[in-house]
Amino acid sequence: MTDNRQILLVDDDADLRESLQLVLELQGYSVVAARDGADALARLREEPLPCVVLLDLMMPGMNGVEFRERQLADPRLRELPVVLLTGAGSHALDPRIADGSILLRKPFDFDRLFELLGTIC
Repeated sequence: MTDNRQILLVDDDADLRESLQLVLELQGYSVVAARDGADALARLREEPLPCVVLLDLMMPGMNGVEFRERQLADPRLRELPVVLLTGAGSHALDPRIADGSILLRKPFDFDRLFELLGTIC
């Protein structure tokens, strides 16, 4: 089961996570926040699944690449949409984890983010 207004936000930067969570909640989304990939996977074991994962790639602990590899290997999570949040250019992305995801470069344009979320969710 998927919650069409819930977003899983995964970022190690607490200030960014809190700010983005507030902005998304003001737009009517419910936000579940995770500090790294391991925390995110634990939260995805709970029902319902979010409509999308906003995933930072560079984090200590389990980074976004490792999270994405595990997500794609799990039949229950494989089709879950992911928006990759990164300061690196698309050339820095491993094709194994970029496939099927959307790249949004930091600092990102909120209008573009809301447009993506409106389409996905």
